[in-house]
Amino acid sequence: MKRETDYGYVIKPVYTAKDIEGFDYQSDLGDPGAFPYTRGYHPEGYRSRMWTQRMTAGLGSSSDANKVLKKYREMGQRGGMQVIHDRVSCSNLDSDHPLGRREAGILGWPGSSLLEFEELMEGIPLTGQSITLLGSCAPSPMRLAWVIALAEKRGDDLSKIHGSVMESPFENYMGQTDIQPLELNLKLFLDACEYVIRHKIRMRAAIISQHFQESGGNNAQALGVVLSMLKEVCTRLVDERGLDFDDVAAVPYELVTVGTRFFEEIAKVRALRRMWARMAREHFKARKEKSCQLLIAVHTSGRTMTYQQPLNNIARSAIQTLAGAIAGCTALDNATLDNAHAEPSPLAARMSLNTQHIVASETGVADVVDPLAGSYFIEHLTNKVEEEGYKVLAKIDALGGMIAAVKKGFITDMLRDEANKKFREIDGKERLIVGVNHLVIPEEEEFRVPIQEVHPDSDAESIAHRTETWKKARDQQAISDRLAFLYAEAQKGDRHNLMPAIIEAVKVYATSGEISGVIRLARGLSYDPFKMIECPFPLGVRRAA
Repeated sequence: MKRETDYGYVIKPVYTAKDIEGFDYQSDLGDPGAFPYTRGYHPEGYRSRMWTQRMTAGLGSSSDANKVLKKYREMGQRGGMQVIHDRVSCSNLDSDHPLGRREAGILGWPGSSLLEFEELMEGIPLTGQSITLLGSCAPSPMRLAWVIALAEKRGDDLSKIHGSVMESPFENYMGQTDIQPLELNLKLFLDACEYVIRHKIRMRAAIISQHFQESGGNNAQALGVVLSMLKEVCTRLVDERGLDFDDVAAVPYELVTVGTRFFEEIAKVRALRRMWARMAREHFKARKEKSCQLLIAVHTSGRTMTYQQPLNNIARSAIQTLAGAIAGCTALDNATLDNAHAEPSPLAARMSLNTQHIVASETGVADVVDPLAGSYFIEHLTNKVEEEGYKVLAKIDALGGMIAAVKKGFITDMLRDEANKKFREIDGKERLIVGVNHLVIPEEEEFRVPIQEVHPDSDAESIAHRTETWKKARDQQAISDRLAFLYAEAQKGDRHNLMPAIIEAVKVYATSGEISGVIRLARGLSYDPFKMIECPFPLGVRRAA
């Protein structure tokens, strides 16, 4: 069995003061709440604010997901809700698209219009908790428009609504399923970010290293990649959209995976805070201390949840949850014991939420800020993963930045090589996984987890038929007018912000597929990425409203 970090650093049996020679408390560590924020952003840590305790929802129809969200609140979800799109809506395809008829509502929420968002949020307030919608970059502007439109419809003060509904376009090259072009996703993502900044809306954008690591990337690579993504996005918003960095810095947050390598994962999160703080101050010349504080949410690693001996996943989730709490995350959602089998059953969801509450209430971890600070091992690991992360960032910078690295295949090549290395280590038993290549038991002795059942053919077809029927009942004239206006707006260039036109289209219940299709046509692309359906709207002349 190898005794080294997942990025190849050989771990010694003992660490002493010699391993952190030259370590300066003020510049390298600092007090909690002080630059460089290695120890966190709040002087009293979780004593002043507990992390957001949530579970990811999304399965079946919007009404089904609504029931799950309400059930999670009863189970102990606190501070926020999180919903993930299904694979169909991740690519801005509607449920009645020929491909949607087979997958709508499977492994996610089939959200493609304001109607579905209204159903998802029925009886759930927009204020008093964070609203997080995830899945991919493509639906980002539509998700933002849904929040704005529903807040207006309910008479809610938009300034009191917060959360995250935008997602950066780079995750498509790290295991996501969005099939829209990079240039289109980037343009619309920047539009959404610019809109929330100029209108002072408290919606954040997810810059996600989770997908990178869940696809096989290591901790050091994840740091380099996420810093490069942050650098690319912030630079474009400042240089291309004319925004002030101190306004831009309030938008991104990082969703990081925390796996089972306990000390290494804690070191990674601590290093990420410090690396961002220094980039914000030194590279972007931040004037505000708040700009140096990157909000970090943790997702415990679904990749480490095994199909075999699923009860072992309870222990894995607990270890990872404890690591995320010690590292000082702002929000956390757990993988579940049945993660490798299906979407969470009620039993699995309750176990995961209870795990967070046990860690928060019974371990004492919330009593002390950064409790492992000063450990020779932790400080050395934090320094080491930061050092290796900067090497990856330097390679990406040398290629011309994140977008250039993606287009040249550097990111996918790095992922492939690292994933293959991990598989070889598992096959060779250099990396032991209980139940998979260590302490394996006969199949007949396996615990049978209760599966959250879905019926792909019947459920997806039912959702698709309902969407098809509902579309015919809308105000066709209003939709046609708004989409014709959007088409004209989309022909005005990459720096012309389309959010106002998208919001107006959303308000009359135009769908993500329709909005995306019209924008694609204006850019010389096919209405449907798969060329299976044609645009049903006349777009050449905008009728008077």
